[in-house]
Amino acid sequence: MLKIFTLLILCLWISQGEAHRKVYFEPLNECEDTGTYQLCQDFRDIRNLIDANTLVYYISYGYYKDKEFRKAMEFIKTDQFQSVSQQIADSSVYQKLLKRFSDAGVSTETISSISNIFNCLMVSIPEYGDESEITELDMPKIIVGRSMQDVAKNLVSAIPPSKLRHLIRRKMHESREFANFCRVLRSSGCRYDVKRLLSSISTRYPINVLKRNNIDLQKLLQYAYKIFDYKE
Repeated sequence: MLKIFTLLILCLWISQGEAHRKVYFEPLNECEDTGTYQLCQDFRDIRNLIDANTLVYYISYGYYKDKEFRKAMEFIKTDQFQSVSQQIADSSVYQKLLKRFSDAGVSTETISSISNIFNCLMVSIPEYGDESEITELDMPKIIVGRSMQDVAKNLVSAIPPSKLRHLIRRKMHESREFANFCRVLRSSGCRYDVKRLLSSISTRYPINVLKRNNIDLQKLLQYAYKIFDYKE
């Protein structure tokens, strides 16, 4: 389950128009059932609080200039990633986490598997005509991290706290499902099950495979908690 929330932080749709630095975010597929995929839209609304220029800088610079980050992003495209992600999703602990949410009235289609989360929030790396263009993305006050979790930490820090609190408060007021999602995620029972997921024998192998490919779930989880722990 933690993979679901952590990659909310990092996996952000980025597309380039004719002007390399013009960014827009992919909308939900119009044919999708908005009721079923509302949670995905909620996640996207949170990620869109990040300034577009900052977003482009971190993702672009990290992918083209940082081999640790690029390794993680390339691994996400592989069949092995799909395999280990499914192993985690199929574990009894993960299924117990899903049941917590479904019992609370949360549609779990978006979070039913790690692959579904990536389909919702996956990154499309901007294409540049010349590598020098990446160097020209000069933001001296920003320190680019050495891994996916480092970039995630930077992106979380780039979310304006006041806007995040306002958005969380509004969504919890307007959507019973989102309010239930936050309530379950913040609960001690859910946090306990997540810890079990990290230490379970059944998930040890897939989690270690992810870590070897620079995706540290335990570290990423802390940034996800930071987002959803904002009180209404």
